[in-house]
Amino acid sequence: MKTLHFISKSNIWMGIVALFTLSLLLLPLTSSAETVVRTGNSVSIGVSQVVENDFYASAGSVTHSGEIKEDMYVVAGSVTINGPVGTDLTAFGGTVQVNAPIGDDVRVIGGEVVISGEVKGDVFVIGGLLKILSSAKVDGGIYFYGGEAEIEGVVMGSLMGRAESITISGEVGAVDVSVVNLILGDKANVRGDLSYASIRELERAAGAVVEGDILRGTVAVEEGRGNASLIFVLSWIFTTLCVFLVFRSRFGELLGDIKQDTMRIGIIGLAGFFIAPVLSFILLATVLGAWLGIISLLLTMLLFLCAFIILPILLGAYIVSYFVKDRRIDLLSVMLGVFAVIFLSYIPFFGGLIIFLGLILVIGVLLQKLYLVFRTLS
Repeated sequence: MKTLHFISKSNIWMGIVALFTLSLLLLPLTSSAETVVRTGNSVSIGVSQVVENDFYASAGSVTHSGEIKEDMYVVAGSVTINGPVGTDLTAFGGTVQVNAPIGDDVRVIGGEVVISGEVKGDVFVIGGLLKILSSAKVDGGIYFYGGEAEIEGVVMGSLMGRAESITISGEVGAVDVSVVNLILGDKANVRGDLSYASIRELERAAGAVVEGDILRGTVAVEEGRGNASLIFVLSWIFTTLCVFLVFRSRFGELLGDIKQDTMRIGIIGLAGFFIAPVLSFILLATVLGAWLGIISLLLTMLLFLCAFIILPILLGAYIVSYFVKDRRIDLLSVMLGVFAVIFLSYIPFFGGLIIFLGLILVIGVLLQKLYLVFRTLS
């Protein structure tokens, strides 16, 4: 068995997420006037329905049982594809099930992705779990970055990526992965080379077949950090999209408050950012105020977390408002905000400063809204 050396950098995977986000952002800009767009709590395409062009959907759940002649783009908590898609499928979702033929590529960011139909192109997945069932066939390759992958179907191309665990129980063209656990089941058939970087030895069943060479590489020290960074970014993007879908009607008002009185909102945000943690720790240091300090500290952390989740929504809408007046906050502006935050994180000092100022404004407008709510209740 040959030994290779694989070099891994966490910012490479952050870049992959940024490029994937940018591709989702740019693709809708080229859609025609006949493109179908649907939003709501639940979106479905009936068995007898045919969409002649691209289809875009944003909802709590999306079910497609008809036919889409061109591309399909969807953001939802649950995505179920029971009807054919003519070209590409691009999806953000908690669970994504593909049970029908896809004419070209499948691109998914999701928690759980299950493919049981035929995919004519490549499969690109960033997520927690990927299952390629025995009934599935992928004419291209599979690129997986995430937690666990189970390959039971036929993959004509290569399996590439990085994961915690990969189990192959079907036919694969070749394998080139960085993984903690790599398992070849009895029905595994790797027609080409199997290259893997892992801290553990390959687990190979007696009936597993590898027609090429088996090449094991060493894992770089930053491997674990890269996985953690990738999972963090994916969780942030997914949570931001879910919050947008649930509270989308509220963000226009928040943005209006920021633009109307930016200075005052900024001062409130600065006060909340610095005073709230200090007050919490002062209470924690006292005997009588310890429990109040714990509650105050938890509420402060929750406020900061909410601000970080909401930041790309308001930032994207703020950017778009300079080019298109009175435009509603939609999926396009949210994705622009996500990409803007990721892009700014790569710029030393000034990028971080802009993100910090944005967080201050979001904290300020949230505190102002909370104050108005409590005043109304009292």
